[in-house]
Amino acid sequence: MEKRLFLAVGLSLLVVFVFQAFFSPKSNSLKTTQSTDGGVFNSAQPAIPGTLTAVEAGAGAIKAVGAEAAEQPSFKVETFNVEAGKFDIEVANNGGSITSVYLKDYKHHFPVKGLVDLKLSAGKKFTLSTHGNTSFSLINHGQDITIEKIVTVNKYVLDIKYKITNVSKVAQALDFTTKPFDIDLSRLDINAQKSDWTLFEYAFKTEKNVERKEQVNNFNVKWNKDELKRFDWLAFRDRYFVTIVEAQDSFKSYKTTFVNAQELAFSTSLPELSVKPGSSVEYSFVVYCGPQRLDVLKEAKSGFEKVLVFSSWGWLDLIAKGIYWALGAVHKIIPVWGLCIILVSLLVYGCMYPLTLKSMMSMKKMQMLQPKMTQLKAKYKDSPEKLNKEIVELYKVNNVNPVSGCLPMLLQMPIFVGLYQVLWRSIYFRGESFLWIKDLSMPDQLFKLPFAIPFLGEYFNILPLLMMGIMFVQQMITMKSAIGGDPEQLQQQKMMAIFMPVMLGVMFYNFASGLNLYFVVFYTLSALSQWHITRDVKAAVQ
Repeated sequence: MEKRLFLAVGLSLLVVFVFQAFFSPKSNSLKTTQSTDGGVFNSAQPAIPGTLTAVEAGAGAIKAVGAEAAEQPSFKVETFNVEAGKFDIEVANNGGSITSVYLKDYKHHFPVKGLVDLKLSAGKKFTLSTHGNTSFSLINHGQDITIEKIVTVNKYVLDIKYKITNVSKVAQALDFTTKPFDIDLSRLDINAQKSDWTLFEYAFKTEKNVERKEQVNNFNVKWNKDELKRFDWLAFRDRYFVTIVEAQDSFKSYKTTFVNAQELAFSTSLPELSVKPGSSVEYSFVVYCGPQRLDVLKEAKSGFEKVLVFSSWGWLDLIAKGIYWALGAVHKIIPVWGLCIILVSLLVYGCMYPLTLKSMMSMKKMQMLQPKMTQLKAKYKDSPEKLNKEIVELYKVNNVNPVSGCLPMLLQMPIFVGLYQVLWRSIYFRGESFLWIKDLSMPDQLFKLPFAIPFLGEYFNILPLLMMGIMFVQQMITMKSAIGGDPEQLQQQKMMAIFMPVMLGVMFYNFASGLNLYFVVFYTLSALSQWHITRDVKAAVQ
């Protein structure tokens, strides 16, 4: 392959990087542990006025309640571990807060806490009751109201329902200020790499579209935001998983609050509800905590699939989702993800082969014209205008377009970038083994080195080294087929034969092995194509 193709691939990788700039399981038994987490709404802070406000009710109004949330809890703060369906869920008696969600199937600890906490619950003591293995409830019997938080698990969905009963003798106006969740990056999966942090984002589903905030990490006071905007659901996603919270009515506004460098708090407002004496109101939320898979998201709730995008550019996301669909379709026939990557690589390369062939043929023709170009440069070295005219005539006579070698490569870049996105962040490959590869979502890590190598790390990864070798062989084929030409350019080619494989090998060294597997297949096919074209091109251009 000519150096321009390598440069194009290298540049496309740089485009990808700029474009991106994407725990242990609990015990199954019910247990109690000491906790230092005082709940989602900080009970040490003064209560926000109006948590429960007095309203007109016949002869008069009642006093405001909920002021106890302004003080430290008078009870022992404890957490309980509940096994519910696919989850191990940790709940706190302080505020009835869901403080941790662990997905057993994927061994994933979601980097969020305080799922769907109400402000009016802050600082109150809740008791836990379990109902079978898919449902539990937390209840607080207050002086004026009873708050019950009922959680029912169905696959990856937590249906959370609040039932609030007015046990006083006057009507109550309930402020449903809600904390959907806090992002807490200190709870990241222990296997998460810092390179994944560029894939973190939160998103709001408004009436018209999904608004996104990318690269959600390393918080500071600049992250504080208070915006009046209606939206249907709020989500936070990492590389493979997503948490989505949707209320039965649209949220009216949202607020983000900087807590520390690893924690960002959210609060949202909902319509107030009035409860008559002796009556109850219910308010429901749908919470999805699961993998970013289109089929699973659609099954959970229509519209949730909109959270999954591979690119913020619509046309590029469309290409990536086409590749994503193709991988899923192939897997239904061949249930081995490593083979699926190879087959899709063959399919993608086959679709792009006409462009690749045209590019290689054009570059080979340009190479064969180099001796004549050298002669023209020597003959008209003192007449640049005449030289340009003769070069244009040379191209015309030999039916060569100097741009045609680069244009096909540019057309291939969107497919390359789309494939990169899918192979990098698709949960299909997480934990999947193939041959010696233990996890297609991680570097292949054949064995651990006795020392760490700068920029590469402490593991021996064979796929990027194999790719480097194939690229070097391909460059040798190109150089061997060179005919005459400018000695300076030939020297540059020799340098590129070493520099490009080493540069790309270093760049790819800690890529996911599924992605490197694709590159090995891609460069192997490219080398074979280069050899075939080198063998036949002389006859084609004569």
